[in-house]
Amino acid sequence: MRKIILLCLLVVPVRLIAQNEMTDTLRASVVTTSRLNVLGGGSVSTNLEGMVSVASPLGEGDPIRWAQYLPGVAAGADGTSAAYVRGGNLGGNLLTLDGIPVYGYSHVLGLTTVIPNEEIETVSFVKGGFGGSQSNFTSSHIAVTTRQPSADRIQGAVAADNFLVGGNVSGPVSDQLSFSISGRVSPLALEYQAIKSLMQAGFGSLDRFKAGVGDLYGKLQWQTGSGHSLSVSMLGSLDQYAFNTSDGSVITMGWDNWVGNTRYQYDGAKGHTDISMSYAAYRNSQALVNTYKGVENHFSLLSRREELTLSGDYTAHLEGPVKLSAGGKLRYGVFNPSKVAGFVNRKQSGLAMAYLRTSLDMKKLYLDATIRPAVFQSDTTFVSIDFNLKGKWQFLPFLSFELTIDRMAQYYHTLEGLPVGWSMDLQGPSSVQVPAETMTQGYAGLIASFRGHTVSVGAYAKKLDNVVYFKDARNIFDPGITSWEKESNLGNGDSKGIECMYFYQGESLYVQASATISKSSRWGFPEINDGKPFHAPFDRRIVGSTFVQWRGASVSFTYQDGNWVNGAGEQYIMLTPVDKEIELQYFHSVNDYQMPALIRLDLGYRFAWKRARAEHSLNVGVFNVLNHFNPFTVYYDTKEQTWKELALIPILPIFSYQVKF
Repeated sequence: MRKIILLCLLVVPVRLIAQNEMTDTLRASVVTTSRLNVLGGGSVSTNLEGMVSVASPLGEGDPIRWAQYLPGVAAGADGTSAAYVRGGNLGGNLLTLDGIPVYGYSHVLGLTTVIPNEEIETVSFVKGGFGGSQSNFTSSHIAVTTRQPSADRIQGAVAADNFLVGGNVSGPVSDQLSFSISGRVSPLALEYQAIKSLMQAGFGSLDRFKAGVGDLYGKLQWQTGSGHSLSVSMLGSLDQYAFNTSDGSVITMGWDNWVGNTRYQYDGAKGHTDISMSYAAYRNSQALVNTYKGVENHFSLLSRREELTLSGDYTAHLEGPVKLSAGGKLRYGVFNPSKVAGFVNRKQSGLAMAYLRTSLDMKKLYLDATIRPAVFQSDTTFVSIDFNLKGKWQFLPFLSFELTIDRMAQYYHTLEGLPVGWSMDLQGPSSVQVPAETMTQGYAGLIASFRGHTVSVGAYAKKLDNVVYFKDARNIFDPGITSWEKESNLGNGDSKGIECMYFYQGESLYVQASATISKSSRWGFPEINDGKPFHAPFDRRIVGSTFVQWRGASVSFTYQDGNWVNGAGEQYIMLTPVDKEIELQYFHSVNDYQMPALIRLDLGYRFAWKRARAEHSLNVGVFNVLNHFNPFTVYYDTKEQTWKELALIPILPIFSYQVKF
């Protein structure tokens, strides 16, 4: 197979230092890290410093990139923000911003997420032991919380990396009111044209590349000394791309998000109250214009979803080891799973959910249980009861046993397109023909902590029901897609694995390593593979990564087994009507061909210094030092009549600069 690199844009990052303490000197200086990692109960949490330190093509990590280096997670195409958790699909992951879902979180062709890093306070990744208001997903929840705007003085930052340029301003409006604004734009199209002029041969098949990429975030925070707080925030993002292929076809694709949230919080003597009303809209589009036998053809596909949500949570301040919290949400959603050639498929839905959560926190024993009934209404009514349990027994001072059990239902289905994390997928609600997807899983493991070292080892088993598989992607531009349920086949999935993780946090040294050995399958689809089992989309059997950071220097290494794709496995001879023999190939199974392993080594260094009132940081390094070709799929070249492998990221330099004032 011929190896082809599709995207060879400028720069890629490496793992860079977690946050440093700055010293007032003209020389670049790097001191100790202040990274925060909290591990346990099926979840891992970190602060901004820990998140941005992971390797990324943009010089700094983001919420998805950080999660990709944790056990139980398999990446999609190398360098992109796709993540497959414990054998689930990409659409089973939920990313929230202050509790509000962001559905089109891929940004810059999947290289990062739409949330500006300057606005992030903490990130938590939960793959088991879900609780509280976490609902309507079957794989994982990445919860991003934003920082409070500066209340004492105006401060800001300007930053630039390989693909994004942006800034942030935050400060007080009055004694009780403060604001924060962040925005970024991408010079991707200009960079592409500059590189293409230098490497014409390598980009001859991709002409007139255009890109419109940007995001904008704003927040107003009103806070009093009596415990009351009111905030209003919004996030808007845009990804729009167009290019011509060698045969003259014009291809366009894009997606955008609009998210708004009004949130009230009160922390009183008896408890904490959190009430919010939010609006979330996500739209994606794809179009193709080509000429075949002198006839110009136009194909287009537009998908959109909108949601209006009212939610409330209350946590009681109780004395003693027992804690109680309760809450619920009401959500109204409108789906346009597809608009093709004037045909519009519009569906409305409603979701009502409530939960009760209780925990017992004793000296050596911790238990946390949640029950969550839900009612979902579309063309019919679905009722489900989610259940989550997590426990920890500290049977030795340095050693504890952990257990999580989950049962979750997801009422939204994603017909996933390209397996790289780009938001080019159709989304629709559960219906009579396509009921809710459900997940049941259990995990048991040990956690040991001693002298700055933390080690976790455990095993999980997971079962999925009513998994959606789109039978024939060739029909995606057919007006019949307005009844997409008829093209969907339902089946089951399962996954089993062993997950290991290691942390070490020293004064100037940080080490992180993770490993997963797993097997993930799909089976029971009546019209797919005769109902027999086949590999899940990114069934990477062995996944491992190591990250070492000492002062400003960092080294990371990633190994992942190759993912599985449809590959022609057999050949046969067929006679034409004029008795001419031709050789044909056919697929004898689904996902029957394993791609080569993903192997990547990244190097980086971070300089930090302070001059006058400004703090500077510069990240430099090399992404994919080995220049290892990491293909993620294959396609058939009709002109050359051969199969080719497709990859995204070659060796790339890293550059990221930020100045804070």
